[in-house]
Amino acid sequence: MTGLDRERIVDGAPALSAEELQAALAGLPGWQLAGDGKSICREWRFKNFKQAAQLANLAAWQAEAAGHHPDIAFGWGHARVSYSTHSAGGVSRNDLIMAARLDAATG
Repeated sequence: MTGLDRERIVDGAPALSAEELQAALAGLPGWQLAGDGKSICREWRFKNFKQAAQLANLAAWQAEAAGHHPDIAFGWGHARVSYSTHSAGGVSRNDLIMAARLDAATG
């Protein structure tokens, strides 16, 4: 998935097939298909609330800049980000791009 974080978000991106999604997730360590089968998610653990809030804010700022918004949950010592393309009814390449951007920003 080299360079995925630099790809453009495209309106109307279709949902990926199960095979495409599994292949793509292999290049995004830590990301997995959620139980609903229609979103990808990743969880982080931190030493305090501040770090969890910083990750949540980073994901939110990236989402606003791209116009593609995840579900974000966080609390003391943990954060979870989930991406799905609701208009496509599942995971699109846009979700993978946003996951890669978040990974690139968090190192």
